[in-house]
Amino acid sequence: MNRIIILGPSGTGKTTLCRNLGKKLGLEILHLDSVYWQKDWQNLDKQTFDLRIRKFLTKHRKFIIDGNYSNNNHFKYRLEIADTIIFLDFGTEKALEGIHQRANEFKHQVRSDMADGCIEGIDQVFLKYVASYYKFRAKYLKAVIKQYENKKKVIVFKTREELYVWYNSL
Repeated sequence: MNRIIILGPSGTGKTTLCRNLGKKLGLEILHLDSVYWQKDWQNLDKQTFDLRIRKFLTKHRKFIIDGNYSNNNHFKYRLEIADTIIFLDFGTEKALEGIHQRANEFKHQVRSDMADGCIEGIDQVFLKYVASYYKFRAKYLKAVIKQYENKKKVIVFKTREELYVWYNSL
């Protein structure tokens, strides 16, 4: 496991897993949210975003990246060069629980993996996005991931407990 991609809905712990697994395995880490979101929740333009991801991938031979951004040019490229794809598939209820837990933990703060001015909080648009993830985005991601099952190590976790057991076994 030298080139790992972590996918899944918001609130499932992709960033936490990326940070912890990166330390444990000695891999360079990249949180896609920290690239995409600029000061005060302004998003980076798509071309610059793609360029920064490709630059990171060119510079580092061993890495772990968390985040979906499956509608960007680099998504399939990331999957192609990865040797391991991890999908956190905990369901809508657990994702929403994770969102609320994170919002409470970092209330009115900027998380260390985010840009200045990106104060943690919850709004209805974000909740709706997370609630609809399994209806729209998850099907697409699962279909794409399935294409790599025979070429790469693909790990799908259905519960946090499965994830913890696996992580502690490394």
